[in-house]
Amino acid sequence: MTKMITVYLTPDEIDSSLIFIGAMRKDKQEFNVTDRKFDAKNTSWAVNLMGHLGERAVAKVYGVSVDDRVLTGGDAGHDLIINGKTVQVKTTITRQLIFNSRQSFSAEYAILVTLIGDRTQPHIDSHFIVWGDISRERFLNICFEKDFGYGVRYVCNLEDLGQELKAVPLAHKDLTEVE
Repeated sequence: MTKMITVYLTPDEIDSSLIFIGAMRKDKQEFNVTDRKFDAKNTSWAVNLMGHLGERAVAKVYGVSVDDRVLTGGDAGHDLIINGKTVQVKTTITRQLIFNSRQSFSAEYAILVTLIGDRTQPHIDSHFIVWGDISRERFLNICFEKDFGYGVRYVCNLEDLGQELKAVPLAHKDLTEVE
């Protein structure tokens, strides 16, 4: 069974993400960068914020820093570096790890995070569940195609995730591990 870690972000952590998303959105607008969001029921701002808050949750669990630099055109294909490995954090409201294409899994690992709260306002009265990780190689070997109504996506289920990237001991009062 996959262990999950529930993460509650502090007001300061949420404020830092709000500031980052504000600066990032301004940069995108200034340089006419097209969003790649795929959620017809949500705004680009909320999708970006949900993703960044998910990155913060994972960073807290693994004891690493979040990169808050605004990079025109996006990052280098990964969100965090954990134990020397590049990681993409996928924050969603489901229990499935989803990539838009096989090629879009560009890091060495991915970690699934589920938002528990309102996805249109992910910073208000919400928390996150960090489920586990999967290597790119394993994902590409076991993923399956699924059409959610907006084209085929590549998916793996919660049971396919592991714990190769070891989390730090749970020293924070706002982290809870559950079997």
